[in-house]
Amino acid sequence: MPNYETVFILKPNLSSEKIEAVLAKTKGIITSSEGTIILSDSWGKRRLAYPVKKYKEGSYYLFHFSSDGKVIAELENFFETSDSVIKYITIKIKKSSKKKAEVKKEEKPIKTDGK
Repeated sequence: MPNYETVFILKPNLSSEKIEAVLAKTKGIITSSEGTIILSDSWGKRRLAYPVKKYKEGSYYLFHFSSDGKVIAELENFFETSDSVIKYITIKIKKSSKKKAEVKKEEKPIKTDGK
């Protein structure tokens, strides 16, 4: 199954119960089609680069998951219809990008004596 990454922004004035409900629904959509969540992360409340739906701040959330492509349509439909989500993006992650990142971590800088 291909890997995907979704970042979405929630309204800054949501209660913690509503945030948990949106996160639970997102996890449920991903896992309903035998998808697996690799990483879920909260980036916290941040200032937006430009106003979106009259909001200048938002709470950012990241999900990295592996699933069928059918899940993406369902997930984005939920984001579109939810009043809590003000912006989202989903991208497909190439599997080779992980290997390149691992190789870069293993590389050691070459020391020069300045001559």
